[in-house]
Amino acid sequence: MSFYRTALRPLLFQLSPDASHSLAQGALGFALPWRAVSAMQGLEVSDPRLRTRFAGLDLPGPVGLAAGFDKNCDLLPALSSLGFGFLTVGSIMPDARYGNPFPRIVRYPETESLGDSMGVPSKGRAYAVERLRSFTARKVPIIANIGGFSAEALARGYFEVAPHVDAVELSLMCPNVLAPGEHFDELVVLADVLKRIESRTKPVIVRVPNDTTQSPDRMAELIERSIEAGVEGLKVGGGRRAPEPGLGTQNATLHGRVIREAALANVETASRIARGRIQIKGNGGIGTAQDVLAMLKAGACCVDLYSAFIYEGWTVARDIHRALLASPASDLDRLAAVADHPQ
Repeated sequence: MSFYRTALRPLLFQLSPDASHSLAQGALGFALPWRAVSAMQGLEVSDPRLRTRFAGLDLPGPVGLAAGFDKNCDLLPALSSLGFGFLTVGSIMPDARYGNPFPRIVRYPETESLGDSMGVPSKGRAYAVERLRSFTARKVPIIANIGGFSAEALARGYFEVAPHVDAVELSLMCPNVLAPGEHFDELVVLADVLKRIESRTKPVIVRVPNDTTQSPDRMAELIERSIEAGVEGLKVGGGRRAPEPGLGTQNATLHGRVIREAALANVETASRIARGRIQIKGNGGIGTAQDVLAMLKAGACCVDLYSAFIYEGWTVARDIHRALLASPASDLDRLAAVADHPQ
């Protein structure tokens, strides 16, 4: 058992989830101590057997950090030392937003899961772009997840953010201000934004909305449109909404091990639809090497995680990568196949 799990996590979990989240982000605002921790604990695992490719990016390892933890690109110097194969920042929103009322996060320790209703708080795109521009000590690929409530906002976000990152992840968002009878059509928004960014020079990853994964026909259409437009990758997860009276909005999006089986099923479905024509990043319930291998078997070529970072601490990527290296060689063949034969 790690020091984090046995000593630090119990202390942090005595605080409210929102308070401990803010405390963790504050601690990661200082890069130098984390570089020392990384060196002492061997957080950066370097081995050619872990290398893979996703959306045109060479990844030193298949386990990355998902969007949501570093929404404003403030923590890149510290996060880059923690051994992740890539980092996803954001969602980067066009303008500053307060987000939803507190409380915004709830823990479900019995399943090592979380519920959140953050409401995409953001310091705005201009702030994030400046932070990305000033970060020059890049160790691993950086993916920027960008949000917006229109194709125009997403397209503008792409062109402003892309010069400073390795790839851009599009997050199709409903504005939640629709009049009765109106419908948010993510397929129409996606087609519009992809047309607006036809001149793109950096890889694009489309995050399949959680609601879309509940409709196989709509997910199939979204994937086909992405392939036709030359999109380099998809992010597929298993998040779902659920009532949560403990949060300010009375509702939550679920993350962590409670959604693992749904995430695997969604990745399998997406892989079956894609038939090798587009690469997939899996997300949802990833916490062990076996979870990663299950995602690879389902059709993903890499994964990103968030909840396990909260429950396992800063050694999570190292621990999973080490466990992967201890797996039978046949289990690692999938990574080698992706690295040698990228789509």
